[in-house]
Amino acid sequence: MGRFVITIDGPAGSGKSSIAELLSKRDGFVHINSGAFYRSIAFILGDKPTDEELKKLKLDVRIKDGKMIVFYNGERIDDKLQAESIGRIASKIAKLSFVRDFVNSTIRKVAMNGMFVVDGRDCGSVMFKDADLKIYLTASAEERARRRAAQTNEDYDFVLKEIKDRDEQDKNREIAPLVKPYGAFEIDSTKLDIEGVYKRIKSLMGKSDEDRNS
Repeated sequence: MGRFVITIDGPAGSGKSSIAELLSKRDGFVHINSGAFYRSIAFILGDKPTDEELKKLKLDVRIKDGKMIVFYNGERIDDKLQAESIGRIASKIAKLSFVRDFVNSTIRKVAMNGMFVVDGRDCGSVMFKDADLKIYLTASAEERARRRAAQTNEDYDFVLKEIKDRDEQDKNREIAPLVKPYGAFEIDSTKLDIEGVYKRIKSLMGKSDEDRNS
């Protein structure tokens, strides 16, 4: 069996994971959330992980019904990783080259054969430069904050500030900054619901590279 990879990159709260989950559910892709790896490291090791600590870290990543589930010490932790405070730490440690190398290497090993949709910040620009389809999903900071606040029950103004700070960190970090990957198709979801985004991606999947760019 060969490999087919869709990458979905974009800023925090743009809906990357939601659309990736929908592609997994409807089209049989295995969803790999790269951000969950960084958030897991942040949750377990905090904001100052060392290379030695990371080498000893035993994350148990399981694939069930097309979804990635993260366990640590026998406990499922992926449902504890969505707070913006964890996201802020994850963005900070993502600047560390040994952390990025660990995450990228782990994901590449998982996505060897099959159909995968991988979402994050540098999936199409660094991790899978040869992806079959690259999407750059964005939305206004205000809309992203509204979505995240509804998801986490945190204060909107607090989340908006956190998201703007995250954007600044992600775009200006020295290692693998957030950029629109070469060859990626940009979708602004500010005024689109998830079905609208899904239809646009499906239309791109059904075209050849030449037709996509025409």
